Amino acid sequence: MSKRYLSFFFCCWLCGLPFGVLAQEYSYVDYTVKDGLAGSTVYGMALDKEGFLWFATETGLSRFDGIHFRNFYMSDGLPDNEVLQLFVDSRNRVWIIPFKYSICYYLNGKIHNQENDALLRKLTIRSEIVNIIEDAAGNIIIAEKKAIHLLSADGTITDIDEFGGKAFDLLQAGINKEGKCRIFLQFVAVIETRLDKGKLVYEGTIHIPGPNNSSSTYISPQLRMIESGDSLLFFDIRGDKRFTMRMPKGFINISRLNDSSLTLNAYSGALLLDIRHRKIIDSFLSGQTVSGVLEDPDGGLWFSTLGGGIHRLATRNAIHYSFRRDNTLFPVFSILKVDSALYVGTDRFYLWTSVNNGRTFRSHQIYNRFSRGRVITIVQAGEKKIIAGTDGGTFSIEKGGEKSWLMWQRGAVKAMSVISDTTFMEITGISARIMRLTGGDPLDTLWPGRSTCGCLQNDSCYIGTLTGLYALSLAKRSARPEELFRGGVSAVQASPDGVIWAATYGEGLVLYKNDREVRRITVEDGLTSNICRYLFIGEGNVWVGTDKGLNKITLSKDAVDGYKIIHFTSADGLSSNIINTVFVKGKKVYVGTPEGMTVLNEDKIVKSGECLLRLTDITIAGKDWPLDTANFTLPHKENDLQFEYVGISYQSEGAIHYRYRLLGADERWKTTDQTFLHYPSLPPGQYVLEMVAINKSGETSNTLQLPFAIDKPLWEKNWMRALFILAAGGLIWLVFYQRVRAIRRKEAEKSATATRIAELEQMALRSQMNPHFIFNSLNSIQLFVMEKDVRGANEYITHFSRLIRQTLDISAKAAITLQEETDYLSTYLELEKRRFEYAFDYTLSVDAELNKRELSIPPMILQPYVENAIVHGIAHRIDKKGYITIKIESDFYYLICTVEDNGVGREVAALYKSRNPIQYPSKGMQLTAKRIAILNSTMKNPISTVVEDIAEQDGETGGTRVIVRFPLDL
Repeated sequence: MSKRYLSFFFCCWLCGLPFGVLAQEYSYVDYTVKDGLAGSTVYGMALDKEGFLWFATETGLSRFDGIHFRNFYMSDGLPDNEVLQLFVDSRNRVWIIPFKYSICYYLNGKIHNQENDALLRKLTIRSEIVNIIEDAAGNIIIAEKKAIHLLSADGTITDIDEFGGKAFDLLQAGINKEGKCRIFLQFVAVIETRLDKGKLVYEGTIHIPGPNNSSSTYISPQLRMIESGDSLLFFDIRGDKRFTMRMPKGFINISRLNDSSLTLNAYSGALLLDIRHRKIIDSFLSGQTVSGVLEDPDGGLWFSTLGGGIHRLATRNAIHYSFRRDNTLFPVFSILKVDSALYVGTDRFYLWTSVNNGRTFRSHQIYNRFSRGRVITIVQAGEKKIIAGTDGGTFSIEKGGEKSWLMWQRGAVKAMSVISDTTFMEITGISARIMRLTGGDPLDTLWPGRSTCGCLQNDSCYIGTLTGLYALSLAKRSARPEELFRGGVSAVQASPDGVIWAATYGEGLVLYKNDREVRRITVEDGLTSNICRYLFIGEGNVWVGTDKGLNKITLSKDAVDGYKIIHFTSADGLSSNIINTVFVKGKKVYVGTPEGMTVLNEDKIVKSGECLLRLTDITIAGKDWPLDTANFTLPHKENDLQFEYVGISYQSEGAIHYRYRLLGADERWKTTDQTFLHYPSLPPGQYVLEMVAINKSGETSNTLQLPFAIDKPLWEKNWMRALFILAAGGLIWLVFYQRVRAIRRKEAEKSATATRIAELEQMALRSQMNPHFIFNSLNSIQLFVMEKDVRGANEYITHFSRLIRQTLDISAKAAITLQEETDYLSTYLELEKRRFEYAFDYTLSVDAELNKRELSIPPMILQPYVENAIVHGIAHRIDKKGYITIKIESDFYYLICTVEDNGVGREVAALYKSRNPIQYPSKGMQLTAKRIAILNSTMKNPISTVVEDIAEQDGETGGTRVIVRFPLDL
């Protein structure tokens, strides 16, 4: 945006007198194609129900929200890029009249044209569209040159192309005071009609010289206007009065602002007409072709021009003065008002003094030795004396500004402050001194180096430099200056409450009291910028000039920390946001900028202004989402959301911040200056986006609430969870079923193993009772009988039958007690001892700590090893002094059974076996090994066996030892 100062109340140039060229004018904010406007030639404007401004240009349609332009073209649905007129109806449809014979409207983010809209498709536009209006019943009337189209609220269309059986030329259409459509038709005379139930009804005839055209004809409920020769004839319906006004040169059309005022728009600018007083009261944009004027909700005036873009006048209560000589614009650096005289210091050592009650200014060059030089400060010294500090020294100015003389040159003067009727403090680029008003040498040097500003308070002096702020005691001049702030200081002033205000070049305002920092005020507190250029304290307020506008700081009970800040920028009528100087007198605020001086009427310019919040776009997973949908639900994969919004406050000129929160994700309010929010990966859930906009005056907008939801993924939905539970239950059942089957199969295998063990045990039983053993036992019995040793035979038979009975008994059991095992072994050993004629003896011992009745082992495991010791070890001893030792003990984990014999050993036994083959070999050892292997396959801790030879001291074999280890948890 640029600033243009084009509307002149008047210019003055008085030859021969020391007057400069001065333009008293308004300050406008300009918008052109550089700012985003679709085209510089703007035919019409409209304000919709949501607060957006619409501009019809020669190269497209533009919508403006106070910050951004959004443009629409044929690619967006326009029938033609050249748009001539706009109209907004009660449903907020923006009707668009293009240069092409066609019609369309914008609603909820979409342009409805005659190709995509069923209602508009029924229309046939045959000539130029003059106007579009809406009556009190909500019917839309499209008035073209040769026909009238009535679009009823119920969706029906009525076409009218004749009146009294004749074709007509439509002049203009409007609404009467009853809210019905009134139409002027051009025949020989102007016929006034009204539209009633789809028909034109005659109202009267207007006899005026013709011909007339639609642009110079106007119809409203309170006023009608029609061209009459070189004049405009007005009919004020409220008072049934008429008046005539000469038509401005290059007249284009009129724009109604309110019930009492309208503008006459022409090729040479715009004139403001007070209807009630029937006179022109103001003019705007002299020399520009104004095609229309519109008033926004904040009271600002928007001017559309043909070739110059858009211009906004924030207020008519801010007057701008530009100071020129030789076509050169002078920036303003200092301002002072004494009584009714206003003094303005500019570049080139010019001092401007107001005359004619401030309508014009007289210029006086107070120093002409240099081509460049600023009048930086002006102060009043006494009733008739003015002192000006410049880049070339200090000058005394006679009251009235007509005469001046150089007082002294001691460097460029930065600031001055009057101390008394005879003295003042002067701040220069080389020092800070106390000077006499009458001239002469300095009374005192306060600061011997380069300084930028300074002020006095009681017995203290505060000097600002490019490197810091320093406090000096005037009572103790020998004391070292105290550094209060480190950094560039542009201005320093003392307020009546004893606070020292320091303006800095980048850290905002720093406040001191009793030489201690008490507060800092920065952009975070509401300043327009941290680069502060000027300070003025007066009228109970602190005025701060920055590079981004003017700030008024005042004490307020409602403000945080007691300070309330109000902004003044170009949006409020300033000619520039770069503030060089400020002077306040009463309610008038004089502001010096690089563009000149702006005078604000504070009472009339300060107002809150309207603030609206509008949602402008929703993007979901990179795709646009309709704006008119709310409470929508999105798939869980489409959880990348971006919301675009804008706060509409035209007086704020973009200085809007937003407070928002997303209920469902975070309950806390957050603040942002951005106009979009992006949530890249929202989890499933219910959400409500809440937001408000706050403009520069602190006004809060309506609260925007947008509920929506992110759907749960398929696997998190209740029915899917139920299905999953059923599937999981089925899977668990299947796993359980398979497990049961496996257990049953394993049990079956165990059963088969047990059966096999039983079979092996039977085989072992039969092998133990091999025919050779039975034959020898029977021979022994026969021998007892032949020797008539009936007692011996009876004892042997008793032991033999007992052994047979025990074998049959334990062979049916999977495990037997240790007591049963030892009894079985004792019976077997006694029988074998008798059979071998007492060729060996034996011992069978059990550890006393073992409970023989509780511990159990598999049956018939030890017997084959005992049998082997007798048959293959002891039987081959010649001396019949064999001995078998059986020992059973425990190591807490295993039951250890040891069978030892003092037989011939395994090597000698094998030799005997090879020489004398046994007719019925015993398979007990093999079967026992198989039984142990089968048992171990079903046990956690296996049964182990160790067979070893017993070595004598001479190295000969002394027998065989067998160790069998049974786990105690068998």
